[in-house]
Amino acid sequence: MAIPDHEHHVRLTLFRSELNAAYGLRDGMAVALRLPYDVKDQRVRYTTLAGEPYTPPYGDIHHRSETLRGVSDGALLVRWQPAAGGASQWQLGIGTTLPLGETVADPVALGREGKTHEHLQFGSGVFAPELDVAWSRPVAGVVASGAIQATVPLTTNGRGFRAPKNFRWSIGPSFRAAGTGIALSAAGQYQTIGRWHGETDEGTGFSNGGLRLQLSFPPLGGVSIAPSVYRELYSHGLNDETFSQGTTLGLTLSRSF
Repeated sequence: MAIPDHEHHVRLTLFRSELNAAYGLRDGMAVALRLPYDVKDQRVRYTTLAGEPYTPPYGDIHHRSETLRGVSDGALLVRWQPAAGGASQWQLGIGTTLPLGETVADPVALGREGKTHEHLQFGSGVFAPELDVAWSRPVAGVVASGAIQATVPLTTNGRGFRAPKNFRWSIGPSFRAAGTGIALSAAGQYQTIGRWHGETDEGTGFSNGGLRLQLSFPPLGGVSIAPSVYRELYSHGLNDETFSQGTTLGLTLSRSF
């Protein structure tokens, strides 16, 4: 069957909740656990290259409108803050992801066979080293800070998937006004291309960046509340796909015991 060239327009709305817990081992050292739960709402439409609506003859074996829910890969890290030798503060974290999220069978191979397959996953299927470095320094009533986080899978899972490497960064000032903490930062991510038995995994491989504004209110009933908003300013795909991230809203609730 001759199938004309056409485009897949995929909108993915993500809802993520995370439980983050840290326990102090001694002065300047703690162990941290991250457990996420995701809801992935996908909506798909097809068009010809001229932009006209199109219904592909292969149906929804490739992409489909659906909502998936599940636990995603967590992480376990040891964080260390060296004794301050000056105005600057450093924090180092090293550990591993926890392969708790569900994985799928090779969608590239199944697609070639004309079989229904799934591209959305909740995990990588492997333990992947994770590293983060954070720095801060007070300057004239403002705290300048920056952070780099890296997740670097080194192995392929049992289904033939090699997860992409992820590098996240942020830098910017923070200060207090009328008892409220205000942090404005430039932030972004660089992700390499994932592979299925050596072949490109769609939906991976991009770089982006934008601005994040976060407010930190005084504790209420012992609970600190910090809402945030992130707006993407640029995005670039590393293969023949294009990516665009909409506005991201966040809310952090924390309490110390």
